[in-house]
Amino acid sequence: MALTQHLVVRTARLALAGVWLHQGLWAKILGRDPSHREIVGRLPGMDPGRARDVTIAIGVGEVAMAAWIVSGFKPRTCAAAQTALMAGFNAGALTFARDELTSPRRLLMRNAGITALAWLAAWR
Repeated sequence: MALTQHLVVRTARLALAGVWLHQGLWAKILGRDPSHREIVGRLPGMDPGRARDVTIAIGVGEVAMAAWIVSGFKPRTCAAAQTALMAGFNAGALTFARDELTSPRRLLMRNAGITALAWLAAWR
């Protein structure tokens, strides 16, 4: 891998890991962004206590995703997993909690950019 390509991939991985770490640790595990718990609470079968636990579990998974990204292990599989997770998160939010979203269009555009960054980070 050429030095420039290596720097691009490394930078993409670090930026992407930062996004997953922020969303998982800050927003969900530490509960600093209650909108995540509110959206999870709108899913079928959720009550406030269960929504809190599920939101924290999702946060733990997101922190693990950040570690996977930084590790560089199976980067294409990692990018595919991120793509699938974001598609699932978006589908759930749009289906069950659209009125909780400030801007569904902005959510989709932001996550399209994050998905593109995930595939850039998988570049070999």
